[in-house]
Parts: sequence; structure tokens; C-alpha cells
Amino acid sequence: MSEKHPIKDQQLFEELSVFLENTCKYSPLTAKIQAYIVMRANDDGFTFEELLDVFKVSKSSLSTSINLLINMNQIQYINKIDCRKRYFKLNPNYISDRFISLNELLTKEYNFTKKIKKYREEQEINSLQMNEEMTEIYLDHLQKAQLLMEETIEKINTIQLEN
Repeated sequence: MSEKHPIKDQQLFEELSVFLENTCKYSPLTAKIQAYIVMRANDDGFTFEELLDVFKVSKSSLSTSINLLINMNQIQYINKIDCRKRYFKLNPNYISDRFISLNELLTKEYNFTKKIKKYREEQEINSLQMNEEMTEIYLDHLQKAQLLMEETIEKINTIQLEN
């Protein structure tokens, strides 16, 4: 990490990078770029050269990671009128997009759990690891989490529309 663009809490940066690697299946560099932009988020964004200076990697590696993050709508770039450079910054819909992804994951988990439950009932499969009462508690929790997630997405969308 460059001395010009420090992250004040290096441990948090490293933990966030590892978290993004694991949850988003990013390469280590892509995760670090995402973590850096999230932690240092500003309205101006960062030039390619600034990010090169921060991460000390090849242009090709940096470009590949940036393009992946752009394609996944995690970051975006802007071109300023008085400058030919592109400035990379956090997608303004970053938080709502994360909630939408989490909600989609919850929905899939709920639907698969219901299908598995139905299958197990039809096949008359009983086990201590996946008993009916625990499955019902899990389904109930997933359903409540989905509703809460949808309410949160709605609140965020309202705030975004106001801004």
C-alpha cells in the first residue's frame, strides 16, 4: 500500500479484503481494490495511475480487476470535462445492489429449502439432522429476513430517489 494514499486501519482493510475474496469470489487484487474504494470512498474517485501507485501491480492486472468490478456494477467511472483521465469510484447504488443480491440469495435458499422439505416428505425421509420442526423454524426465519430485506431495499430506494 502506498504511503501517499494510506488506509488508517490496515487490519480492517485486510479483513474486508479477505471477506470480499470469500463472499464475492474475487481475486486478492480485485478484493483489495474494492475494499480500498469502499473505505476511501469519495465523490472525485481515483485515477488509474493513483490506483497503480497504491497497489504497485502491473497495468494489466489492475485493468483486469477494475473491469471486473465495473462489469459487476460495484464501481463506475466518470470522465471529467477538463481531464482525459477516467476516475473510478463506488457505484452510487452499491448498498442497494448488495441488499438486492442478498435478498436474491435468501429467496433461493428459501425456495430450495421448501423443495427439499417437500421431497423429504414425499420420500418419507426422517433424520435428526434435518427434522421437520427445525426446518420450519429455518423457513420462518428466511421468510422474515426476506420481508425485512425488502423493506430495507424500499427505504434505500426512497432515499436514492430523493437525492
